[in-house]
Amino acid sequence: MPTAEGAGTGLGGALRRVLGIGGGVAAEAGASMDRLATYQAIENLRKRPLIVYATSTRPNVRAAMGGDAVREFIDQMDLIPRGERAVDVLLHSSGGDPLAAWKLMSVLRERFASVAVLVPYMAFSAATLFSLGADEILMHPHASLGPIDPQITVFGKDREELHFSYEDVGAFLRFLKSEVGLSDQGSLAEIVDKLFSTLDPLKVGYAQRASELSTDVGERLLKLHESRGAPARDDARSIAERLNKAFFAHGDAVSRTRARELGLAVIDPDPELEAAMWAAFLALESAMELRDPFNPLDLLRADKAAAEFLQPPAPLRLAPNTPMHLVEQAFQAHANAALQTAQRGSGAEVRCRLCAAVVESTRLQRAFIQELALTGVRMGLEIKVAVTAGGGWQSAGPGGPKR
Repeated sequence: MPTAEGAGTGLGGALRRVLGIGGGVAAEAGASMDRLATYQAIENLRKRPLIVYATSTRPNVRAAMGGDAVREFIDQMDLIPRGERAVDVLLHSSGGDPLAAWKLMSVLRERFASVAVLVPYMAFSAATLFSLGADEILMHPHASLGPIDPQITVFGKDREELHFSYEDVGAFLRFLKSEVGLSDQGSLAEIVDKLFSTLDPLKVGYAQRASELSTDVGERLLKLHESRGAPARDDARSIAERLNKAFFAHGDAVSRTRARELGLAVIDPDPELEAAMWAAFLALESAMELRDPFNPLDLLRADKAAAEFLQPPAPLRLAPNTPMHLVEQAFQAHANAALQTAQRGSGAEVRCRLCAAVVESTRLQRAFIQELALTGVRMGLEIKVAVTAGGGWQSAGPGGPKR
């Protein structure tokens, strides 16, 4: 990457030009730019307010787009002057509730005549759905959208957690007919019965309704443009269906080129905006620790008090000629000591804070903070970790919440 000293190119140079930074502070601008400064840079370039919505994509930290973000968006909108008729939303998310995507875009559309979505890196599933309602989608070269086929999580009859989509069920039946060549209705019925012995038929019906909902919401979002004077989209249904059904994997990445081929209103940012978008994502990535996998056991081991209780018991050493009754007494005492250590260890608690989502701007910073209490106990060679979670939306400064 070119340094901040480069001749107006690269991340540092582009942001310095946008923000008007120069002189002695120029060398530090690219490296230490905080989130609010990167948001301001985007607003300076676009001449319109920016709202940032990001849900955690950190390994082992589950977070999804949800209806609770609607209220946070309303607070952001209330801080934008009523005469402003355009808004940008910088989005980073692996998805969530499709109805939340619909509600969020509907609220924005009621207030603003023009809505653009900026995607610096990832907007999958429900985040892609949300983007369909925008007048334009500005994608960084590193950015990807994704299919909108909803993923269902249910518990099987043996309480095992199952993840699937309705398209998986259809693919299985097509496999039986086209690949296996099974045409006998009795044999097909027997296999379907075995499938439903593992998966509740009502869950398959739920998956179908979720798939139909996703396509319907996608079509509705694409047709929102018509209410703002845009030409009618006769292809809205077909675009939504392709995004739902034309992919072999839910994680299949849709690049800018592919998105345009699908008929989406995707725009390539100019170099300065591209640099500002990526700087904003890097600042979010750092504040939300998106590249740092969350491992509760690592935190317990790093805590001196907790680590003491999680150490394995010292090996019992006895002389070869120790009388048997003394051996039994020693083993019993050793077992009791190990049990006492385990019981004490279960009370050794480590607390941490995780950032699950942010809805923020230069005007207001809000974050959904998970408050976790971690306790660990050693059971023989294995360590059991219990996690107690709480939290909610709260104010967050530009430095970002840290554990």
